Amino acid sequence: MSFFEEIKNSLSLLKESNYDFGGVYSQNPNNINIFILISIVLLLSIIILLINAFKKSQLSKDISTIKDSSDFLEFDKKLTKISKEISKRGIEIANKLNLSKNEICEKGLYLIKDFNIKEKIDAYKKISNNFDLISKNTKRYEIGELNNFFEEKSISLLEKNLLKEIESYYKNTRFCENDVEFVNSIVSYSKNLPNPFSILNPLQEEINKFSLAFNLDVYKFVKKLTKNFSGEIFVKSNKKLEDLFKNEEAIISEVILKHILENENKQKVYDYISNLKNKSYLQNLYYKFFEQSEDLDLSLSFIKNKTEIENDYKEYLNSQITYHWKDLEYVKYILNAPRVLQIIGHDDYRTILERMEKLQKEIDFEKSVSEILNVAKNAEKIAKEAKAIARSR
Repeated sequence: MSFFEEIKNSLSLLKESNYDFGGVYSQNPNNINIFILISIVLLLSIIILLINAFKKSQLSKDISTIKDSSDFLEFDKKLTKISKEISKRGIEIANKLNLSKNEICEKGLYLIKDFNIKEKIDAYKKISNNFDLISKNTKRYEIGELNNFFEEKSISLLEKNLLKEIESYYKNTRFCENDVEFVNSIVSYSKNLPNPFSILNPLQEEINKFSLAFNLDVYKFVKKLTKNFSGEIFVKSNKKLEDLFKNEEAIISEVILKHILENENKQKVYDYISNLKNKSYLQNLYYKFFEQSEDLDLSLSFIKNKTEIENDYKEYLNSQITYHWKDLEYVKYILNAPRVLQIIGHDDYRTILERMEKLQKEIDFEKSVSEILNVAKNAEKIAKEAKAIARSR
């Protein structure tokens, strides 16, 4: 006899005995095990029903109170719970959700309205994902209005609402260093779109409206971009910056040049000044930077430039050579710099070389004398030590 047949027979006996467990047990003691098993199953079923009823009640409460969420964290927690459990709680709960769907959507958008764009992207993605899951998990209830609403909203929140938020951001920001993380978040989001350039191109156009030659904040913004996180925005913005410094007619603000001299690779400024062909602006930079600091290379970059402007190049070079006369390496560095020979003149240049050669000989002679004296001192010391040893014997 199978297990289920035993259960069936035991239940029949119990019914015939008018549910006299003692009588049934006296007829067949094994029946009591079956009754215990049945009792356990019934108890578990009741517990499951109670748990389901409790969860159903809790989910119903979440649907009722989600519109009263005080912040997005609370809202997202409840929405995530609804999206995951709605398929298990019955059509009654699904109908209740259907009645609250508009309020839920409006509340979510209200809670994120003051977020920065990075936070908005993250929030919109979370809401969209939960709406999409709700749409899928409620199909079993065949409530078309409910399914269609959450399915359509899961798409439109990203394709319409979020895109408007992104557009509003890049059309109203000034692009400073703090904007890099926001731009990076937009670039990251765009990678998952069918056409990333639908966002990246207009974003780049807005960045291009600002002058990299005069706006220090935008310059710092571009310099803070990275290829890994900023992608095409990094590539195109830095290409524009590179072309700017290569343009021999470009006017780049002295504020930006000063910033580079103080914080970045100075060679970029040296190259820009030495190649600049805009005569009037080169003259302006000359008054601002030439001989205004101890940066020898900065002044030499002006001398290297062949563009004719009013200058005191020769006087500057003579004063530097005179002041640092005994520093042969320093003087050699100046003499080997581009166009120094033309500025000083061949005669003066030759005279300086002769003086340097004479000074070098003097230095070499003094060095030789010093070495001879050191040898003599050492010899004298050794002789005294030898004499002392001889006396001690």
